Amino acid sequence: MSYNEEIAVNVNNLSKAYKIFETPGKRLSYHLFKIQSGRDFWALDNINFDIKKGEAFGIIGKNGSGKSTMLQILAGIIKATSGEVIVKGKIAALLELGSGFNPENTGYENIYMNAAILGVTKNEIEQKMDEIIEFADIGDFINQPVKTYSSGMYVRLAFAVAINVNADIILIDEALAVGDLFFRQKCYAKLNRLKEEGKTIILVTHGMGEVEQFCDRALLLHKGKQVDIGRSQEMVKKYYLLDQDEKMDFKEQEKIFSTVEKSPDKALSFTGEFSDWKLNENVYYDLSQSREIGNGKAEFLRVGLYDKEGNAKRVFQQGEDAFFYLEIQVNSDIELPIWGIVLYDNRNTIVHGKDALQGNMELPVKVPSGTVLVILHKMTLNVAVSDYSFEVGFGTISNADYQLRGYKSQEERDESLERLCMRNQVGLFSVVPRKIGNPMKVAFHGACDIPGEMEMFIR
Repeated sequence: MSYNEEIAVNVNNLSKAYKIFETPGKRLSYHLFKIQSGRDFWALDNINFDIKKGEAFGIIGKNGSGKSTMLQILAGIIKATSGEVIVKGKIAALLELGSGFNPENTGYENIYMNAAILGVTKNEIEQKMDEIIEFADIGDFINQPVKTYSSGMYVRLAFAVAINVNADIILIDEALAVGDLFFRQKCYAKLNRLKEEGKTIILVTHGMGEVEQFCDRALLLHKGKQVDIGRSQEMVKKYYLLDQDEKMDFKEQEKIFSTVEKSPDKALSFTGEFSDWKLNENVYYDLSQSREIGNGKAEFLRVGLYDKEGNAKRVFQQGEDAFFYLEIQVNSDIELPIWGIVLYDNRNTIVHGKDALQGNMELPVKVPSGTVLVILHKMTLNVAVSDYSFEVGFGTISNADYQLRGYKSQEERDESLERLCMRNQVGLFSVVPRKIGNPMKVAFHGACDIPGEMEMFIR
């Protein structure tokens, strides 16, 4: 069989089963006398995917979904029950904290041991030794037994070895969660350089932000089954939907919507900050060009982008106000409605995202089925000159969780949301330079403008 040379990892019909026994005695009888007992637990069931060379690929799913089992099979640590895995190139795996380390040996000695496990010769590792020690940055502890290391030191040293052995494919399983912020930034900077060099990186993590920002694509697993594979941002949205309905058929929930000409029965009348704003042009993004993911409880009818005069606009100067207009049909009774908008730049990096909770708004406690919600969301585009895409999402939160929002972390708050419908890549708009006079031509440089003040004193 011939395979595409651009593919680094090819997985075909992969399954992994473990025997589950009611008692230790039955387990012993099975292994000693081959007495058939117990039942099969399928940790992975008929998984199929390819990973391209030079791709950052995420494997995500809830606990027990089979992520770590998948990574161990790719690393060659365990064998699949059935199916085929083809890996092209040398693999460096960072699967467990300090795996392959002898606690009695020094960090320096363990570099040689770990490198040998990864198939690196003594001469090769000696050429890389200074670079590994510098990257690990654990000081004099490099000459101390690793049993004296903190968990952060373990992962620093293990990661430094794994990414400096000239492997073609790097497997990482939750390891970066242990390091501090500066070390994680250092690791991702290194991983980005390796991507540019054509290395393939496979990442398993519970950090959905890491998957969205770093991975090109992701595989979503649930209870050993493959839910879907695709753009990392889209798979993260589906990951959150797993909390709502474990029986959801995602293939059926993905809909291609044509433009729906449906408006509220009465004339729009905005209040407060938006009291002078009115919709002057019935020009909207073509929703047939984007895909909606949802559970049927709500759907987007219209999405538009306008200036402060209510005229449709697709090109803004830096610092201009953009008005995102949403019409949402609610198809089931829900509690507090929550919407959000996320901006992506031309490198598919999340530049900004905000939802109704983060806007600290007063929200209705109940929204009955049949309601059409009309939402106006203003953003001041203090962002870099670039082309941008955006996505919109709508969900609900219980009144109890809403009242406790001030006592929860962002992650806990996100887990309490029920996501009803989402649209990725709704449309595009551009931000162009704003001239502010010589010698300065723009108000800032970088990804965004951060409010602040400056002053200088002379002593």
